[in-house]
Amino acid sequence: MKRHHIALPRREFLKMGGAGVLGTFIAAATLNRAGAQTPSMENVMANLKKLRMGDFNPNYATQWSYRLAAALGYFKDVGIDDLEVTLSEEYMPGLIGGSLDITHGDTSVFFGSGDKSGLPITMVSLYRDKEWWIMGVRKGIDKPEDLKGAKITGGGLQGRNTWIMKQVLTEMGLDPEKDVTFVPMSGGSDARLQALLAGTVDAASLFPRHQAGLKAAGGKFLSANLHSVPQEGFAAMGTWLSANEDTAYAWARADIKARQWMFDPANKDESYKIMRGLGFDIPPEFEAQYKLELDQISPDGGFESADVMDKFVASLALTGDLPEGLDWRKYVDMKYVWAGQEANGLPKRPASL
Repeated sequence: MKRHHIALPRREFLKMGGAGVLGTFIAAATLNRAGAQTPSMENVMANLKKLRMGDFNPNYATQWSYRLAAALGYFKDVGIDDLEVTLSEEYMPGLIGGSLDITHGDTSVFFGSGDKSGLPITMVSLYRDKEWWIMGVRKGIDKPEDLKGAKITGGGLQGRNTWIMKQVLTEMGLDPEKDVTFVPMSGGSDARLQALLAGTVDAASLFPRHQAGLKAAGGKFLSANLHSVPQEGFAAMGTWLSANEDTAYAWARADIKARQWMFDPANKDESYKIMRGLGFDIPPEFEAQYKLELDQISPDGGFESADVMDKFVASLALTGDLPEGLDWRKYVDMKYVWAGQEANGLPKRPASL
């Protein structure tokens, strides 16, 4: 299967945040935020002209909303004239070290980093608030009963994708501990697809983009369901937010406006044209999955409910990604999104934390 990579320049200016930097941030975290006023979203303008964004994933859909906000002029409308995007897996050191203002990342990483460091790492918006739970199977497997004695992979044995596969098997009426054998596999989901096509495994955790290749080889998705899982979002340091609240409010308003635009089917073609113009390689089979991709993305920067986040955090504790009993509310501030939702004529979501 051909793998598509996006040719984007990587900046290597991320500061790694040593003990001195951490000490500075811990001290700054105690600053009194009293007196900060919520600006009128009708008139809010960013106090920073340049915004330094971080991201860990080169896929176009991961950067979709804020790239469109810049291309459509929504950031300029609120005073953000320059958007600098850094693509790196070291997004947390960059955020803590001050090289990034806001970064996209995994919810589990934000919460875990905040818990371990004691720093004011603050999630200010959700991006992907849904998650596909998909089990792909090789040719010859047509029903759940055919999986008895099968080899299944979700990647790492202790990882979330393996946990998801076990939930899927349970929903099918099978016992994931007795009826099948889980095998570890390195690499990402594309590697799991290749193992499935080669017959190395009988079933694997996959994503919507793998359906065409699997179907062409006689396989199929035996189960594919969308679950409310607030898995990815955007975060900033609490100290940065205290000093740049106008920019945070402006960013949220423009980003939500861009999401509303990209969720309109009438803008589908223009949306892909803009992203390709920015250098993203988007093959036709990915474009054909427009709705499936959007189904995972929060249209308004919010998520379903506090209860859903509670359950997600509990599931991350089961896989060892977060400590048991973590209070995620310490690392979330939805006021910027709530104000942006109101400014864009949308209901408050979630209703409360």
